[in-house]
Amino acid sequence: MNLVEDNFKCATVAILGRPNAGKSTLLNALLEAEFSGTSDRPQTTRQNIKGILQRYQIDGENKRWIGQHILVDTPGVNLRKGLLDRSMYAAIEEAMREVDIAIWVADCRSFEQDLDDVAMSRQGREDRLALWLKEQVSKKTNTKWILVLSKVDMKSKADLLPLIEKAHEVLPEFLEIIPLSAIRGLKDLKSNVNALLSILDTNAPVNPPMYPEESWTDLNSRDLLRNLIRENIFRTSYSEVPYECDCIVDLWQDPAGTKKMTEVDATIVVARDSLKRILVGKGGQNIKSIGMTVRKRYQEVTGEEIVLRLFVKVMEKWHLLPNKLKELGYQPGK
Repeated sequence: MNLVEDNFKCATVAILGRPNAGKSTLLNALLEAEFSGTSDRPQTTRQNIKGILQRYQIDGENKRWIGQHILVDTPGVNLRKGLLDRSMYAAIEEAMREVDIAIWVADCRSFEQDLDDVAMSRQGREDRLALWLKEQVSKKTNTKWILVLSKVDMKSKADLLPLIEKAHEVLPEFLEIIPLSAIRGLKDLKSNVNALLSILDTNAPVNPPMYPEESWTDLNSRDLLRNLIRENIFRTSYSEVPYECDCIVDLWQDPAGTKKMTEVDATIVVARDSLKRILVGKGGQNIKSIGMTVRKRYQEVTGEEIVLRLFVKVMEKWHLLPNKLKELGYQPGK
């Protein structure tokens, strides 16, 4: 382990935004590892996920450990009143407590409407998030706010520049405004992810590290697997499976004796029997495909192979019942 520098920088960075704004894609780009579940479905991320980005200064053959960013991927912000929605919002509130830097990720194709709503003091859309965002960035705290305009590869530069100018005018509380395309990844200079990383380095406070140098996430293996299962369900069953599905790990058996791989039993929970039939598929083909993909993704992220057995169970109205939500690991929201 490298010695900690006297001027070591450590920042807690909350990544916030509407559902499907590109938060998880941004986290994966910064970490250069696809471990936070992504799909075209909003609310693939349902709980806070921390990625630890270690920062180094390289001078010839010398490599100094100079910083650490604790990146917190959060569920998409929505203000609906359902039990699952409130649980996810409670996770967002937790992430925003004592945060050093907050990144608001906004889809550049639709953010102008939010800016118009803020300028006119309207709540905005049906989700009322425009004024909520204004209230958050205007709070007198030590948190530094950065605006990331995501998915800029889908918008012309001629339209992007006026949007940036308008954002500066309507929301001057943002320290920086960064247009980027996270899907291109950190190594692609055209992505502009490096520009965001440079701003994080500059604005991180001098603090000792919160995690050991070898750490890259606070997710345990079980939660990582749950995240990957949920991601795959939403990716492969976009139009058929709604949000009334989740998963739970029933058995986690580490290698022992002649067993060379971890063995896992996991149950996908659905709210209706019709959803179970969809996920299982004819002759069990769908559930077999999900299992194969999840095993491959888990190995890509961790470098470890697992034996995964998937089951599907009907738990009627689980997303509407506090005790069932708690059973699945969700904290009750207010």
